[in-house]
Order: sequence, then C-alpha cells, then structure tokens
Amino acid sequence: LSCGVAKPEGYSPTSSEVLMVDGVRWYQQVETFVVVWTAIRPGAGGRAPIYVALHVPTRYAASDSFLTALAGPITKALP
Repeated sequence: LSCGVAKPEGYSPTSSEVLMVDGVRWYQQVETFVVVWTAIRPGAGGRAPIYVALHVPTRYAASDSFLTALAGPITKALP
C-alpha cells in the first residue's frame, strides 16, 4: 500500500476500470504479475486528488476483496 502516488496512467472517472466500493473510487490496472488498484480521494479544500495504490499479485483470484477491507481506513484517513 503506497500513499501519495502519481495519478495512474489512463485514469478517467468514467473508465470501465473504475469501481466504487463503500464510498472509495478505485481504478484497476492489470499487469503481468500484479493488479494495481488505485484509490482516488478528493483533495481537501479544493486541492488536487490524493492517490493510494494497492499492489496485489495476480495469483490472488479475488484481488478486489481487499478493497472492502481498506475502504473504511482510507475514508477515515482521507475524508
């Protein structure tokens, strides 16, 4: 889990790779050996968005199951 990463290449709020989970917008990027899920949180006071990346090895069949567990802590830390 990495906080403060750069905006994911190819990200668009209307992309088919965007998933909302418990109030957190996630963007999925599937690579050869890893799935990168990036949480997009609004910046406070009109600042730029904050991006948090989660890298999950592709050997985990349900990599999206981690998103539910992380939604609460991310929302609490980055309202």
